[in-house]
Amino acid sequence: MLDIKVLRQEPERIKEALKKRFNPLDIEPAIELDKQRRAILAEVEQKKAKQNEITKQIPQMKKNGETTDQIFAEMKELSNDIKADDEKVRDIDEQLRNFMLRIPNIPNPEVPVGKDDTENVELRKFSEPRKFDFEPKAHWDIGKDLDILDAERAAKVTGARFHFYKGLGARLERAIISFFLDTHCQNGYKELLPPYIANSDSLYGTGQFPKFMEDEFKLENTNYYLIPTAEVPVTNYHRDEILQGDDLPIKYCAYSACFRSEAGSAGRDTRGLIRQHQFNKVELVKLCKPEDSYNE
Repeated sequence: MLDIKVLRQEPERIKEALKKRFNPLDIEPAIELDKQRRAILAEVEQKKAKQNEITKQIPQMKKNGETTDQIFAEMKELSNDIKADDEKVRDIDEQLRNFMLRIPNIPNPEVPVGKDDTENVELRKFSEPRKFDFEPKAHWDIGKDLDILDAERAAKVTGARFHFYKGLGARLERAIISFFLDTHCQNGYKELLPPYIANSDSLYGTGQFPKFMEDEFKLENTNYYLIPTAEVPVTNYHRDEILQGDDLPIKYCAYSACFRSEAGSAGRDTRGLIRQHQFNKVELVKLCKPEDSYNE
């Protein structure tokens, strides 16, 4: 989530970033809410200062034998005003938080702008796609012919968008996971085996919420969700901690099963291993200083 100071100090930068992402979000309501919040906080500080000033007068008034009924009535009125203002601030804070969570990251200025992937810019190319002198089979047909994938029985056991990996298919999946974990560990990453369940704070922490809330599998009557990627638990591993700059970068790799409801993808890639409700992935997470992030 962007810092509110960025919204306050660089609104035009955010508006330009939203244009580049073809995002119609209007940030003016959030800017206005921030102004209201700061105005109310300034009033509260003045009222508290006045409250303190009046409080200091009471001992002397009692000493002089003066009545304090009027001053206590004024104190009660100030206290009620402060409580009402605090409630307003809490309400604005909630509105602002919900709004800020909807603002996407500001893109790198070097990223070319395009309406969709047809306008992607090719930066480099390695090798050439293989050409066949016959009609190649789809991977789901190859998997069935080799008896290494079984979608039909997975559908019986669970439902659509699941697979059994069988025999050499299961061994190949396990071998690929181990190969990548071993490779990354040899390159300085520390391996983590994370929980496959995370709470909502973790999903907000990596931006899955609120944007992708409908894509998550929620455990009924809990604040727990099946993770859509190991990025969620691993990135939140140091949440709410202060890290020493000299310890950066910190590099983690992690294998996990990943779970996604694929809401909104009905009819798309319904065959094979694409858009599964459950799939395996090795994730890389690197924590570093902002100025070093692109080099990392």
